[in-house]
Amino acid sequence: MTEHEYHRDANQTEVTRKDVYTERQVDTVNTPPDDAARDIYTQRVAGPAGEQVVHSERVSLPSPAARRSANVSRAKQIIYFVFGVIEALLAVRFVLLALGANEASGFVRLIYGLSRPFVLPFQGIFGEPTLGASVLEWASLVGIIVYALVAYGLVRLAELIYAPSTRAS
Repeated sequence: MTEHEYHRDANQTEVTRKDVYTERQVDTVNTPPDDAARDIYTQRVAGPAGEQVVHSERVSLPSPAARRSANVSRAKQIIYFVFGVIEALLAVRFVLLALGANEASGFVRLIYGLSRPFVLPFQGIFGEPTLGASVLEWASLVGIIVYALVAYGLVRLAELIYAPSTRAS
């Protein structure tokens, strides 16, 4: 695409013409590696002083291995976040029960209600000793440990599934 621009400097009386060339480049013959930077947009100006590049943009595209690694990292972050929330709920539940929190409180009911489905599979494994209003709920502690191990296992599984393949020589 070519545009013509006319400029007049304050010190000069004549009008100067500059031809502005804008080009988009996609080099398919000498394609650099997938993760290399390449020029995709260049703007040149041709005037009395000759041709000059006045603007150029480069783009760097990640390789397929780098994209796969980024996807695995994102999956690991999501797994750790979800299981971290579950473990935090169970830890808060354990502390509230151990301190004998008042179940009439809305916050306490909310935490007990949200954490109940995650602690149910582990209830009954150990007894729950009580001291007044305080309860030592072993199911919450077992749940924290089990969910941490499950999260770790899922992360390792994702790494194994999406690991780059190595070719034997």
